[in-house]
Amino acid sequence: MCKSKRFLLILLLPLGFSLLQCTNASKKEEATVEAAPDMDPVLVELNKAVRRSPKDPELYHKRALYYMGKENYDFALVDMRSIFNIDTNNANYFYTAGELFIKIGAFDQADEVLRIATLKNPSMAKAHVKRGELAFYNRLYNSAMSFINDGLRADVNYAPGYFWKGMVYLEQKNAEKAMSSFMTTIEQDPDFKEAYMQLALLLSENQPALAWQYLTNVINLEDTHVEALYARALLVQNQGYGDSAMIDYDRILKSKPDHVDATYNKGYVHLLEKRFDEAIVWFSKAIQIDPKNHRAYHNRGLSYELKGDSKLAAKDYKEALKLEPGFDLALKSLNRIK
Repeated sequence: MCKSKRFLLILLLPLGFSLLQCTNASKKEEATVEAAPDMDPVLVELNKAVRRSPKDPELYHKRALYYMGKENYDFALVDMRSIFNIDTNNANYFYTAGELFIKIGAFDQADEVLRIATLKNPSMAKAHVKRGELAFYNRLYNSAMSFINDGLRADVNYAPGYFWKGMVYLEQKNAEKAMSSFMTTIEQDPDFKEAYMQLALLLSENQPALAWQYLTNVINLEDTHVEALYARALLVQNQGYGDSAMIDYDRILKSKPDHVDATYNKGYVHLLEKRFDEAIVWFSKAIQIDPKNHRAYHNRGLSYELKGDSKLAAKDYKEALKLEPGFDLALKSLNRIK
């Protein structure tokens, strides 16, 4: 038995064995389960295909990818074990195993199977770069850059390689090189949302108009991208365009009604524009979402104070101080109305 196969069998057996036993024990019930009205028809067909051709590793691979997409990692592990009982020569299977191990937090195992993938197919850029990503998360930046460069030598047009180079440069406080790498990323892949986000963050202070455009690019690619919507709303809010910010906050809250920051900021915009009753409503909603939000208590108190209700203002200032005893702004506000 070759070394890579021996490694995979040892590695996957402890993770999947109990589930495999459970699967074998319930074979008699399999037809009933598949016939359930809420069973995904894609999975039904995959199960049928696997039963028809139980020695075809590609069918297990398709089903493992399906399970990974559904975040059912236990059963994906079982299918990966079945694959490596049949075929240990396909680098793509090792790459998928690496992605699966990353998802379950088994990072050492992930790096090892990705290493095997690069040995079996040295031109697999994504496996090299994925090792670089793992090294990045472990703060091994020199190793990360080495793996990433290996990937880019394999495929000079591989956009994620440039993105992760940019992330390494960011950690090394080299904003100029980071920006250059992110620009190269979107040159290679104009739909690379994460690169637009990083560029927007880098440019938000000194070039807000360009940052706004990059964030808009992300939103055009994914109209419910909460991080981009929030960043764009905050950007225009800080530029004094409260109404525009409100539009993006509303879009966030439509898909995520419990987004506390968007809720709080709606109150803040109303407060700045002296719509105190509306501000109180939104700060109250923020407090409902996060009862320990001392800033929401303070700004609701400020809204009460500015509309002339010192009693309710004092109550909120005291609550803010109770939650955050060192909150000087609330202390000053409370002293102001005594």
